[in-house]
Amino acid sequence: MAPGSRYFRGLRPHRPVWVDLGKVYRLGPPRAVIPDGLDLQATVPGELAMWHATTTGHWVGWVRFKIHDGHGGAPAGQWVPGDAIEPRREGTTR
Repeated sequence: MAPGSRYFRGLRPHRPVWVDLGKVYRLGPPRAVIPDGLDLQATVPGELAMWHATTTGHWVGWVRFKIHDGHGGAPAGQWVPGDAIEPRREGTTR
């Protein structure tokens, strides 16, 4: 769908959100403990830029966030399921 359709919602300014990476990356039970591996189970702050409906009727948000590891982390931007996104007030922590 093109921007402006009823299945797309652009957000200006972008909205501060929490991203539950455990819901984004459903990996199952741990296999090992790797202290400097990517932390894909954390809840991290992000910026929500838009919502878009999927072909199955689910809503996903385009979010920029950082995935942490033992050395700092890496920025990411991707579509995230709506149930993994929560509003965040500036200055709040998890």
